[in-house]
Amino acid sequence: MQTRKLGKTGLEVSVLGLGGIPIQRMQPADVAPLLSYLAEHGVNYIDTARGYTVSEERLGQALRGGLRKQFLLASKSMARSYDQMMQDIDTSLRLLQTDYIELYQLHNIKTPQEFAQAFSERGAAAAVLDAMKAGKVGHLGASAHSTDAFAELLKYPEIETIMFPLNLVEQQGEALMQQAAAQQVGIIAMKPMAGGCITDARLALGFGSATRLYHCHSGHGQP
Repeated sequence: MQTRKLGKTGLEVSVLGLGGIPIQRMQPADVAPLLSYLAEHGVNYIDTARGYTVSEERLGQALRGGLRKQFLLASKSMARSYDQMMQDIDTSLRLLQTDYIELYQLHNIKTPQEFAQAFSERGAAAAVLDAMKAGKVGHLGASAHSTDAFAELLKYPEIETIMFPLNLVEQQGEALMQQAAAQQVGIIAMKPMAGGCITDARLALGFGSATRLYHCHSGHGQP
């Protein structure tokens, strides 16, 4: 499995990672064998979120017994305020059964009001930065679904990674991805199969690999 450096985080991530949405639909007993299989094949990145119902909990149970050290963990929160984000970070740590999460992201940030709150003095970004100082979190990232939000995120130097759709039918962020790369902001390409609209996995993931982006976030079930 090839690896790439995830922007200025310095994290060395596999080009293919596991998205945590489908974990919700799996039987709990099947998650650990899946993670073992991924580790054996060089996949070292798992992305989940507070909003993915039981995903964090099932991943935490499966990562016990030595598997945790095989992976870099990322999670996300829709919180926009400082207090709620701090609470969500602590919940993620507890459910993932770890004392450290490599990447924590502002989940699906979009409106001007959300940006104003999240990046205020008592906003969610400040909470993640404080969690980094406390040794709970390694890096701050964000996910976005519109080019306007992507462009806005690039204005904040504290943002180290941006997750954005990229696949055969969604290429609207390519110019911004080039700008992000110039700023050493790591790009996590989500929805490589366009939420199930693309059914040929080899074709879909081959396209993601050909873009030479930092990381392709597979297994993401959002439409």
